[in-house]
Amino acid sequence: MPNLGRLIKDRRELLGYSQKKLGHLCRLSDSEIMRIENGTREKPNWENLCRIAQALNFSPLEFLLSAGYISQNDIHPITQLKGLEKLSSDDIKYLQLFIDFIISRKNLSGAREGGRNNAI
Repeated sequence: MPNLGRLIKDRRELLGYSQKKLGHLCRLSDSEIMRIENGTREKPNWENLCRIAQALNFSPLEFLLSAGYISQNDIHPITQLKGLEKLSSDDIKYLQLFIDFIISRKNLSGAREGGRNNAI
């Protein structure tokens, strides 16, 4: 599990956390954090991975994917958007308007292309 361990370690160090601090934040021992990071924990518990992700302010899907609990096909595109929780309700409304705008442009573009293809 070196990729998973490296991902966790890099994120932990980026935030300036020791293994002990991360363990405290996610209610795990620092030795468990060490085993996950160095790959000696063969298959970390998925609940522990979710706790670690939350403590590191990171998407648990990244850890679950890296650990092999899920595949890329299991991840819906909407869950890949990061930072939505930091937006206000007004921000979400503007974001929805922007999404609607992009979809309408795609629909218009598709209709025009479809019309041209029929004319040929």
